[in-house]
Amino acid sequence: MKENSSDLLAHRLNFDAIVFCGCTMKEMQLIGLISLIICIFILGFITKFLFNMFMIGMGLAFPAAIGMSWIIAMVFQKAKFGKPKGYVKQRFLLWCEDKHFIKSGFIRYSGKWSVGR
Repeated sequence: MKENSSDLLAHRLNFDAIVFCGCTMKEMQLIGLISLIICIFILGFITKFLFNMFMIGMGLAFPAAIGMSWIIAMVFQKAKFGKPKGYVKQRFLLWCEDKHFIKSGFIRYSGKWSVGR
């Protein structure tokens, strides 16, 4: 009797596991942090100007950040659909290089390559 052990092997050893809406844990942490910061600023300053109470806006920002994170994760899920792993990250790094924020490390040369030394 031969046991089929191929069912027990992990399929995603080279990639991070998908946690929520097609996003990995690192992506969800970044999405959550960015949405929390945005919600704190927006809701904090709105309540500061309306009621002169910034801390009320901070309290409202935490549940609002959960909803905003979910919406951003859904947008990422649609952007990743049908694309290879790492596609969105690579496009983001290339966009940052085009805007001169960072150097991406990808070779982007258009022209003839010489074969000689």
